[in-house]
Amino acid sequence: MESSPRNRSGEIGEDISIILITVAQLIFFTRFYKVISWPTTGPDGSATRLSMLTDDYFSWLPFVIAASILVIVASLATIIYKRYWFRQAVWVLFCITGITVVLALLIIFPFDFGVLPNATAVDVVPKVVTVFLILQATFYGIAALVLSVKLVRSNAVKHETG
Repeated sequence: MESSPRNRSGEIGEDISIILITVAQLIFFTRFYKVISWPTTGPDGSATRLSMLTDDYFSWLPFVIAASILVIVASLATIIYKRYWFRQAVWVLFCITGITVVLALLIIFPFDFGVLPNATAVDVVPKVVTVFLILQATFYGIAALVLSVKLVRSNAVKHETG
């Protein structure tokens, strides 16, 4: 089952958008990670940034780089190979990759919120970030399940109609 020409242009636009966003994220996570900090002003008026990232961030970074490369290559492949089942399988792969990256971030948790000036925020923010990451991994899991069921169902319908 191939896509219609009208749908195909939308799919290609979607794939190109995914590639561009992934490249932008890859650049941010590898080059501009120092922005994840808390700015402070010293008594002399000098501005400094206190990083919220620990050295464990660099343990998580290979997951991001590998996942980004996988997403870029898979998106290019969906532009070239225009079968519905392949596109759906790639989306399932994207979801599984997302789960892996988020769970790795949750396990490594390379953040130090101790630089925040509010003691309540120091206690609350890690919990909020943890809940957010768990919800994100859950969302990816549900999306992978739904896409897998949809893929299997469309394959079954295809074989029924012959």
